[in-house]
Amino acid sequence: MKFQHKLFLPVFILTLLYACDTYAQFNITNKMFEPDVLRVTDELRDYIRSNEFPEVSHDRNTELKHVDMLFEKGVEFSHHDMRTALLAISFAVLNRTYIKPTFPLIGTVRLPLPSEDSVNAAVRIRKLPRYFFNDSPPDKWGDSAKLVHFFGSAYLTYETGTRKIPDEIGIWVEEGEAAFKLDSLGQQRDVYINRLGQRFGDALSKGNKVVPLDFLKAEILKNQYSKIHF
Repeated sequence: MKFQHKLFLPVFILTLLYACDTYAQFNITNKMFEPDVLRVTDELRDYIRSNEFPEVSHDRNTELKHVDMLFEKGVEFSHHDMRTALLAISFAVLNRTYIKPTFPLIGTVRLPLPSEDSVNAAVRIRKLPRYFFNDSPPDKWGDSAKLVHFFGSAYLTYETGTRKIPDEIGIWVEEGEAAFKLDSLGQQRDVYINRLGQRFGDALSKGNKVVPLDFLKAEILKNQYSKIHF
């Protein structure tokens, strides 16, 4: 899948506006405004903030179960509409309310992202699972930003019926992040997590009974990310 260079900047900006630090949605301009997607997104955000959803744990197995809980609730709230569930989860797990990319000639620009009010967002973000890999960073953010990579990739794969398109878009966005100084570190790791999401979405599209844990439990050494192909 090749992208025209002259289209890179406008398409990349649109991607940033709607997908945080991943490409979470494909053909999103139509899908994101569907009432069911908005409803499920709001219900998931409320669920994450509620006492029903557990606090962050530093135990990996516990955090994996928390990710499964998000998926199961998304499916429940969407009445088993998998496309709606995966897209709404992608919005609900955004771990920020804005991004600040640096563009050539323009400089740093603050771009708002679709989100709830700042107080509710802070509570929700604080409770997002973040230590679900053996090498998750030990800081306060952990791998919370990777949730949208995983579920966004799953949505793209489920929606398009192929892993090739999501993989190409994912690599393209990671290259764009480097070019526009969004995230100069961990790009190979992001691509790897994107591919775990692709496998998840592919399995769902084939009717397999799977949960995120089945894929996020994968073990791999940091220096092997670039060697992984699915």
